[in-house]
Amino acid sequence: MIVYAYFSDHEYNPLKAIDGTLPNNVSNVLVSSDRNEYSVSAWNQSPLNQGPLNEVFDCTTLTKMINQSSTKIETITVCKFEEVSSAYLKMLMSIFNKANGLTFGKLGGDEAYACFQSSMVQQNGLRELEVYSLERRSTLQAQLIFEGVALSTSLEKLKVSGLCTEEVEVVTALLNALERNHRLKHLEVFDCESMPDVPTHHALLLFEQIALSNSLEKLKLDATFEDDDQVGTALVNVLERNGSLNYLDVDVSSLGRGTTIQDIFKTAILDTKVQELALGRDVVIGEDVLIAFDDWIDTLCRDDCSLERLKLLAIEPSARARSVVSDKELSTMKNTSVKEVELRYTTLDCSRFMETFCRFKSIEVLNLANNCISVLSPLDPLLIGGSATLRSLNLTNNDISEENAIEFFQKLSQMKRLRHMGLAGNPFLESESWMDVFSNAVWRNKSLECINWWSGSNQDRQDFSAIAAIANVPLSLNRGGQRALEIDESSKPLPAGLWSHVLERAATL
Repeated sequence: MIVYAYFSDHEYNPLKAIDGTLPNNVSNVLVSSDRNEYSVSAWNQSPLNQGPLNEVFDCTTLTKMINQSSTKIETITVCKFEEVSSAYLKMLMSIFNKANGLTFGKLGGDEAYACFQSSMVQQNGLRELEVYSLERRSTLQAQLIFEGVALSTSLEKLKVSGLCTEEVEVVTALLNALERNHRLKHLEVFDCESMPDVPTHHALLLFEQIALSNSLEKLKLDATFEDDDQVGTALVNVLERNGSLNYLDVDVSSLGRGTTIQDIFKTAILDTKVQELALGRDVVIGEDVLIAFDDWIDTLCRDDCSLERLKLLAIEPSARARSVVSDKELSTMKNTSVKEVELRYTTLDCSRFMETFCRFKSIEVLNLANNCISVLSPLDPLLIGGSATLRSLNLTNNDISEENAIEFFQKLSQMKRLRHMGLAGNPFLESESWMDVFSNAVWRNKSLECINWWSGSNQDRQDFSAIAAIANVPLSLNRGGQRALEIDESSKPLPAGLWSHVLERAATL
């Protein structure tokens, strides 16, 4: 017996058989032999037995439903199977043929992995594959998986966890697959915190193959290694030699300290010419990652910097960082390529950081959540004036006081490009005296369309329902096009015939 469920509109729902077919709105399907087993890391949801009751079907029923589906299913996840019956193998082949993306852990016996390998030769097959807990698969099973990857003419994304295995044959099979598959564009190597470190010689072999790849465009490394510094140096070498990467996401806390991190940063931007760069980690565990503040600012302000999106997590300034950036240096700093910045989980001097970063002329999205920011005035050049560029600003979970919030809201009418703002989790929300200032200011702003007051809990939604209601009308008008009604010396009055369209659209948003 198997259990399966799907997600619709990002919500957990049971999958019900209607006339023996899959509903048209099914995009993600989970298939499991155990109602209590739900270990798929990518979905991060509650166990099945904590959700709504699911219908239970046999393999033949699900095979028929999948085969009769008129379209491919975006993602199918298969976990914890032991059987190798003919009905089960037929179901697997249906899944392999109907999925655009496939995630699996334990498929069963060797026959199941042989089915996977044979299915990979089809035209218009899988585009994305995630294999988790590879260290729990036998050598033969891992070889069959990677032989399928090598044979595929459609696979573009591969995500693998469990390279901590000591089996050289497994890593050799992966390297062979990377060498033979010339369509693969996205590679992720990740491991859980509880897993052993990836052996250094495996990492070095993998990096050498990545350096030689001409098709790989995106690389994400979220694993720990036996020899941090040696692997970090090897990654710098990869970045110097690979000419195809345009996206790099690395948990640098596992790749050494000091100059190694700085070399990765500079080489990725100036040599590899990546357009997207993410360094750090989402959760701060142990020692913070150190990076020289002056060096990375100087790198980003180089004329040959083409970086568009930057993400720094749990990054701290090292002892080499400048304590003060002079006015002369500020006046010469300029970057026109970076459009999106995310800086989170840091105790960096954010005021000094923002003053410096406001010299960057193209930033449209700025995520400063989960820091210690209290003063917001350094952001004024990005928000106010003819050169203002910022469209989205996230200040969730900072230290914004009531006084600083009021000062910020008093300038709201001057922020003519800002569309989205996050303010949840700040101290000023615990008082009410700022609400009158905000209520008056939000009506005078003609661009702001969305404000996030909530960090996720139902209690938050109840607490801020009143202020959300106050802001709802002007924000809805802005979404409907109210900014077109704003008259200044350079604009023409809105034609009378357009008023009804603006008001109708605002009422439906």
